[in-house]
Amino acid sequence: MTHDEFVASIREHYADLFDPDNTDQDRAYLITVGPGWWPLLEEYCARSQAILREHGEIGRWYIRQAKEKMGELRIYIRAAVERLNVDWYSETVHDIDPPQPTPVTELLSELRSQIVERANHTCEECGEPGALRVLGGWYRTCCDRHYQEWQDRKGAQ
Repeated sequence: MTHDEFVASIREHYADLFDPDNTDQDRAYLITVGPGWWPLLEEYCARSQAILREHGEIGRWYIRQAKEKMGELRIYIRAAVERLNVDWYSETVHDIDPPQPTPVTELLSELRSQIVERANHTCEECGEPGALRVLGGWYRTCCDRHYQEWQDRKGAQ
C-alpha cells in the first residue's frame, strides 16, 4: 500500500475524525509517518473514534496532524471551531485559554500517550522493534537493519 492509499483509507474509515473543511494543503500534511507506524495510527483512530462515540463527542474533536518529529510519533488533535466558538490555533488569537480538561480530553490524551510510547520502540519503516537513533543531528526511531541502511545512505552523501 502506498502512503497516499493509506491516508485515503484512514480518511475513509475514520471520516468523523477529520475536519471536513480541511483544504487540499491541510490534507497533504495530515499524515506523514512511515509504514511501520501505520498500524499504530490506525489503532489510535479506531480507539479514539470509539471514545468519541461513547461520549457523544463525534464531530467535536479532529485529528489535526500525525507526523514524526525528533524521531517520535506526534499526534495533534483539536476541538472543532464551533465547540470553542473561536479558532484558537489562529495566529491572531493570543489571549484565549484552551478548553479545560474533560473526561474525553483525558481519555484521548492517555490513548495518545500509550500509542506514542509504543511507537518509541517500533521502527517507523517496517514496524519491527526499534529504538531512537541519532545520526548527524537527525533523529529516527528504527530497527538495526534500517539504522544500518540510514548510516550507509548518509555515508554515501
